[in-house]
Amino acid sequence: MLKYQIVKNTLLNKIQKMSPGDLFPTRKELLDELNVARATIDKAIGELCKDGVLVSKKGDGTYISDKTSGTNIESQNWGVIVPDITESIYSGIVRGAENYAQKVNANIILCNSDSKIEKQTMYLERLFSSDVKGIILVPVISNNISTTLELNKMLSKSHIPFVFCNRGVDGIDAPLIASNDFYGAYIATKHLLKQGYKSPAYISREKYKTSSDRCQGYLSALLEKNITVNRNSIIIKLQQGEEKDKIRNLFANKDIDSVFCFDDAIAEVCYDVAKEMGKSIPKDLGIIGYNNTARCNSLIPTLSSVSFRNVEIGEKAAEVLYKIIKSGLHSEFETYLFQPNIEARESTARDNSN
Repeated sequence: MLKYQIVKNTLLNKIQKMSPGDLFPTRKELLDELNVARATIDKAIGELCKDGVLVSKKGDGTYISDKTSGTNIESQNWGVIVPDITESIYSGIVRGAENYAQKVNANIILCNSDSKIEKQTMYLERLFSSDVKGIILVPVISNNISTTLELNKMLSKSHIPFVFCNRGVDGIDAPLIASNDFYGAYIATKHLLKQGYKSPAYISREKYKTSSDRCQGYLSALLEKNITVNRNSIIIKLQQGEEKDKIRNLFANKDIDSVFCFDDAIAEVCYDVAKEMGKSIPKDLGIIGYNNTARCNSLIPTLSSVSFRNVEIGEKAAEVLYKIIKSGLHSEFETYLFQPNIEARESTARDNSN
């Protein structure tokens, strides 16, 4: 954030303690108090006058505008970029962000990247050129170093505060508000073992930090129980069009009696393959997903899943963003992790399957 923006936020805090019609401190008084350049004060006051918060009367001074009466003084626009608003995890994040935004008189501008780098870039450029005060970004998954460097360059050059939500980007220093993926996978695997399953598998769709963290949680739960890790029981990446073939080959291994899926969508594919192979869920095969989406209760049998506290994560992301906008600063380590929990349903209820 630029220095004049920090000064502007400081002046807004001062204005909030004053009444409409009050005479605002002179520039000399502000210079003595804030110890910044005259040009910085002039630019901050100029924007506040343009926003209608202050009124400058030539030869008489600057006053608090009557327009601030009964309002929170400044309405802000925030950009929120998510991969797909139709997915419940992202709609929950947006819901949470909006819950907090309305408390501080901020408006949400919602953008869908459709998990495409080019759309994410387009929306960032549009938001940068508009009057947004901050951005909440669920970044598109990418292992391309040049893409990361370009994103870092764009965000740094804009001087607009931003926070990452749900997942971060390696190499870019910014606040991150997310679910504890390691712990979520750990408790999911522990749940399968507690239900009497002996040899769980792990299936992910893409190889990136989140899927690796969940794989580590899965492995830790197995090692804690002194269960030998079978690397053939792990699918870390599913190519589009080969999902069923890979899962079918995995389930052909008679030692596999259960599976922890990276998300509920993969779990649904596992349901289809299990049905094709004549495997009964949960008797022959236990299945647990992740994200606790609406499909969990529509599947037969109902799907156990790790509950992702998306609304709370969205609220915290908005809170952190607002504090940065107000202060212009964030701490060196600003990562907020939310502990997920298990929503146990029929797909892992092995004791009740007979």
